[in-house]
Amino acid sequence: MRKVNIPILTLLISITIGIVLYDYIKIQAITVWICSILLSLTGVLLNTFSRKKIIGSALFMCCTSALFITIGYLSRTYTDDTRSQTHYTHTNTEGSHTLLVKINRELKPTLYQHKYLVDLKAIDSTITTGKLLLNIYKDSATILPKTGEWWYARTALLPVPHPKNPYQFDYGAYLNKQEIYRQVSAKPQEMLRANKETYDVSVWASRFRESVKNSLHLQSFTPRQLAVIEALVLGQRQGIDKEMSSQYAAAGMMHILAVSGLHVGVILLILRFLFGFIKWRQLQWVKSLLIISLIWSFAIITGLSPSVLRAATMFSFLEVGELLGGKRKSQDAVLASAIFLLLLDPLLIYQVGFQLSYLAVIAILWVQPWLASFWSPEVFILRKLRDVVSVTIAAQLGVMPLSLFYFHQFPGLFIISNVLIIPFLGLILGGGLLVCFLSVTDLLPEFIAQTYGGTIDVMNNYIAWVAGQEDFVARHISVSATLMILVYMFMITTHLLCMKYSKRRLIVASLATIILTGFIVLENNQPASQHLAILNRNASTTLTQLQEKQLTVFNNDTLYLTYTDSRVKAYQDALKIDTVVQKSHGNYFRFKRKEILIVDSLDIYNLEEANPDYVILTHSPKINMNRLIERYPNCTIVADGSNYHSYVSRWKATCTKQKIPFHSTYEKGAFIID
Repeated sequence: MRKVNIPILTLLISITIGIVLYDYIKIQAITVWICSILLSLTGVLLNTFSRKKIIGSALFMCCTSALFITIGYLSRTYTDDTRSQTHYTHTNTEGSHTLLVKINRELKPTLYQHKYLVDLKAIDSTITTGKLLLNIYKDSATILPKTGEWWYARTALLPVPHPKNPYQFDYGAYLNKQEIYRQVSAKPQEMLRANKETYDVSVWASRFRESVKNSLHLQSFTPRQLAVIEALVLGQRQGIDKEMSSQYAAAGMMHILAVSGLHVGVILLILRFLFGFIKWRQLQWVKSLLIISLIWSFAIITGLSPSVLRAATMFSFLEVGELLGGKRKSQDAVLASAIFLLLLDPLLIYQVGFQLSYLAVIAILWVQPWLASFWSPEVFILRKLRDVVSVTIAAQLGVMPLSLFYFHQFPGLFIISNVLIIPFLGLILGGGLLVCFLSVTDLLPEFIAQTYGGTIDVMNNYIAWVAGQEDFVARHISVSATLMILVYMFMITTHLLCMKYSKRRLIVASLATIILTGFIVLENNQPASQHLAILNRNASTTLTQLQEKQLTVFNNDTLYLTYTDSRVKAYQDALKIDTVVQKSHGNYFRFKRKEILIVDSLDIYNLEEANPDYVILTHSPKINMNRLIERYPNCTIVADGSNYHSYVSRWKATCTKQKIPFHSTYEKGAFIID
């Protein structure tokens, strides 16, 4: 492990702290500017008069760190869209309005809707700014919007979706981190194209990708082959279905389908090979300039997505770093590229792809050489095999704690899948670029298309086989943010100790091990509180009862299966649940001395000696709410997602009038009984 550039690392950490602080502490920009100026002056004085003193050096480092914390805070301040007075969050957006939006990017569609990221330009002829999520209901006759086009939509601005069941992924919070605070849903007939269109590099790239996709669809490729080619070469994952996505994730090869650092890195290696004939020292800058220009050309063609943007920036810095001073400068360049990107777009710090890509590259640069040093074969093929295995292990070690925190699973056969595919990824990606070029110029021979399509099939089948080895895929692994940080501390201190033994490193590594072990023991001895939850689920009633390490799922639907329910999976991922049991529920039962009555479409609720604390309405019973309240005046009424919305609205109005507690899972999410 090469020595880390502590000053650059300190600056990166300080800027990150400043960016994160902005979301928790609001301070006026002028106050932060004053602090920055004072810290700068203090730093100059410390550097001038205390240059050779240890205390002075420590104070200078603290002062510099504080300065860059303020810089990170200011960068987040001035990139916050909501600071603009024209932002829609400062406007009354209740009810329907005529919206004018510009299409920025097409997102992956759902089963019923096309999705787009758009810029809001006006509300009812009033100039307005901000990002929105646009959902257009699918229609076979719909003319879909294209990137750069301006469209009118007559609809309402709605809150972004938040989870309605325990422990589910908070998509709304994810959108908020991208400064998307509202969404709009429209039918095709509610959309009208405006006589305006924006033309820029991203629009040109989008049109180019569309032409390439259209030309590929005229070839003899199968849908699954097309899906992989479009994802691999063009960065378009709309054709990747849920099954294929799950297979690649289980095999530890999801990075193949997302154009990111891996692809840009492969492109960098291909370009270095192609321009390897330029060996004159005076022309090395020309060589690097050509490589960087082609890397950015690939980034633009694939859509300049955040993952590609950061990868192109990182590898551009990497190329310049190697040109200036070899491997050591390359490591510094990676950290410098992260600082550069965060100052330009502070919200990148919240993107999982940004975190994973940098951790993977850092682990490869600092850990891979140490792993490779354990074996030095003389045979060329064995050396290359060693390099692939060591790079794969280093990258997985770097991202493993973070991956477990976000995705709750670990592919045990990642080495097998990566060792056989990564060495050929250059040929696969290069072949894909060649196929796309020949296809768009109408020069693609049929035998090349069939050969490349067959190669994609072999890769898909191999990935499917690896993913099918269920015993080697560890699922439902719960890792908290604190545990993730402690694991990284343990890994770093242990690796430093293995690199070079010293008493100080032994003490630090031992302390990290003790803290990690103690936290794991403490966390395992604090099980989640027992509760009963009435989940929000359309057309079906589902209740979950958590007791210690067992989750009991109540559902009377004979076709219902717990392992296909994402709500159950969320419980398993979050709480380390050992056992899931499926049962049918009765119409009257108890939980922790609380009595619960379920009223379904049979409308039976007038039970003798019944005194329920909660009445759950399911499957739209045709009841008289006033009579129900008169029969059980002290109950709380819960309507789950299986009821008609019109019924729920009527029940809610009656309960509000009668001052009876009412909860709709469709509006408020799952109802929890502790």
